[in-house]
Amino acid sequence: MKKRTSLTALLRGILAPSPRSYRGLLTAANSRYTVDIDWRPGNECVVVLAPHMDDEVLGCGGAIALHRRAGAHVTVVFLTDGRQGSSALTGLRGEPLRAAQEELTRVRKAEAEGARVTLGIDELVFLDAADGALAEDAAAAGKLRTVLERTRPQIVYLPSHLEQHPDHRAASDLLLAATAGSALEFSCHAYEVWTPLYPNCLVGIDSVIETKRQALAHYRSQLSEADFEHGIMGLNAYRAMMRPQPGRSYAEAFVALSLREYASMYRQYST
Repeated sequence: MKKRTSLTALLRGILAPSPRSYRGLLTAANSRYTVDIDWRPGNECVVVLAPHMDDEVLGCGGAIALHRRAGAHVTVVFLTDGRQGSSALTGLRGEPLRAAQEELTRVRKAEAEGARVTLGIDELVFLDAADGALAEDAAAAGKLRTVLERTRPQIVYLPSHLEQHPDHRAASDLLLAATAGSALEFSCHAYEVWTPLYPNCLVGIDSVIETKRQALAHYRSQLSEADFEHGIMGLNAYRAMMRPQPGRSYAEAFVALSLREYASMYRQYST
């Protein structure tokens, strides 16, 4: 209960709703824009942190497509190797398991390349931490810092630290470790995949919804495991319903904060 009270107090302090904000949503804080609920991605330099190959499409594929339409440079950093993403691994041991995992990693990277082309992403980076054990990879923070210092992003998309998947939660800790003691400054846009957010930023994606569908379709290995298209399109449809507008049927939702504010929120929740 103490953690919840601490987080609530922090949210009220740094995200107090403006007079224009929509009831139930928070007013976004963004290092470059005055954001009030609705926001349109522009030509910023963008880095997307995706724990697994497909998270970039599920969580912010529409926003990525809009950024690219506006002329943005987009780099996607895949944090793990995706080796655990198949029910066919069940029961395998030893060399058969290792061989199957290596093949799955190869397939998922090829699928990511297909999605890259569809969305127009400029660059893919693979950190190759062990799927399911991102929090235990001591080298990942240094690798990510190298990418961030090279790209100097204005916006970093990452899964919310409240996500139920451990690799998704670990992405926040990884980002904060990678930026500790640096002069890097950017906005953090936390996205949702497994756990719905209490967002402060909505992005209408109707104009690119078919692009998002086509990008997701490349991930055949994952779509054979679950109907991710049905789930994410339903979530995007629900988000659009939160703030109805003519012609809006789909939206992606984010918690948009400066790096400093995101770090503060994360640490308050984690202590």
